[in-house]
Amino acid sequence: MKTRRSTLAVLSAATLLISSMHVIATGVEGAYASTFACNDGDDNDHDGGIDYPLDGGCESPNDQNEGPGIYANRDPRWDLDPRPAPLLVTVTDGRSFAEPGDVLHYDITVQNPTDTDRAIALRVAVPAELSLEATTGNPVVDVRSLIWPEVLVAGGQSVAYSFAARIAPGSPDLQALHVTAYADEAKGSDTTSVYRGVVPAAFSVSATDGIAEAAPGDDIDYTITIKNEDTGLATGVDVHVSLPQYTEFIGADQGGSWTGNGVFWKGLTVSPKGERVIGLRLRVRSDAPIGAVIQFVAAAKGQQGVDRTKVSQTKEEAPREIRSERLVLRKSANRTDVRPGEQLIYTVYLRNTTDAAIHNVVVEDRMDRRYMRVVSGDTGSVAGDRTVWNLGTLAPGASWQAQYTVEISADAPHGTELQNVVSVSGDGMEEISLTQRVYMSTVNVVGRMPPTGAPMVDLGMGLVAGLASALSTFATQRMRRMAA
Repeated sequence: MKTRRSTLAVLSAATLLISSMHVIATGVEGAYASTFACNDGDDNDHDGGIDYPLDGGCESPNDQNEGPGIYANRDPRWDLDPRPAPLLVTVTDGRSFAEPGDVLHYDITVQNPTDTDRAIALRVAVPAELSLEATTGNPVVDVRSLIWPEVLVAGGQSVAYSFAARIAPGSPDLQALHVTAYADEAKGSDTTSVYRGVVPAAFSVSATDGIAEAAPGDDIDYTITIKNEDTGLATGVDVHVSLPQYTEFIGADQGGSWTGNGVFWKGLTVSPKGERVIGLRLRVRSDAPIGAVIQFVAAAKGQQGVDRTKVSQTKEEAPREIRSERLVLRKSANRTDVRPGEQLIYTVYLRNTTDAAIHNVVVEDRMDRRYMRVVSGDTGSVAGDRTVWNLGTLAPGASWQAQYTVEISADAPHGTELQNVVSVSGDGMEEISLTQRVYMSTVNVVGRMPPTGAPMVDLGMGLVAGLASALSTFATQRMRRMAA
């Protein structure tokens, strides 16, 4: 009896569950089968709005209730962004690189692209490496920010402000200086990197000997051209050439020095948007194998110029002359280090390698008269710290040279760099770059060098005598201990 009642209860529950599921399924099916009120083309609530999104009571196209709801009072254009178009902000100093101590001039522009006037606050974040020099518009300076609190930008118009700031002297190379301007939700930024001197990317280096082949024993004249595409004067440009295999070094111009395995030019200058041309001569070794390739590489500021010449059995025709609109101007000393009171010999050399004569040529040589005095030689005419030579006309291919002796003052401090600058001017040099017309030579004063010759011998003898005395003392003490 009990089992029967349990069975009937289970069947009743199952019947109720099936009936409920049928009702739910029928309701859902009917709902999906019907047309949504907000997508049926009728004004169901008679409010003048038909369906989504024109009817304010419709939340979506699938909304069944077209009547009043949380969206009933909204603007029918609710799906459009009610915020005005953003402002356009730019800030720039017009530079990618700058040196410590440089003053950067920043221009800030705020543009309003809408037809509505806008009142905003303009703020500019300035990095700690910049110190303010000047501003426009009397901004409020707040820690590392400049704030113009009440800026009115008329519809369709723009406003501009500016400020100047100096880079801290100790700022390291490649330090990025980020300046950002904010106006409402809009912002603009500028980045300038710190770099001392002209950036390597502004340089290009080329090298050529003007020939394709050379025989063992031939002399090869190489020309190296360093170009500066920057608008600033490049100083401290070092150039290095490794001695190619199967060659011997003969000589280099413009201060190039032999290092034992290559040639090195230190501290050259290259004029803005100009070039510097230097040269050297190598000789093909007699044991160079036929067919070998002499690869010549000149490097400066991370850039390289490469030339390849094949070693052949017969000498090529005389190397063609590489002519250009340039001069060869150089000044050299017979030594790079000098002691106070000593003398050195300077040589000034000029050659016209252009295709036209140069008239009214004047060569000026400036030196530090505090520590240098000309004592003999071709001294030209002296005017203050200048020595001047008037050469008249210098024909194409013609050269000129002057040599004189200078005495270094006994008071010249140790470590002083004595710089001599020689320059040339004349009619017909308008197309010749400043680098080709100015050359600088440097000699170092060394006041603490140990004396050479006999004193060094005496010093060596003293060291030997001291060592002998120490050994003698050690031997005597050892013998006494053994006897004891």
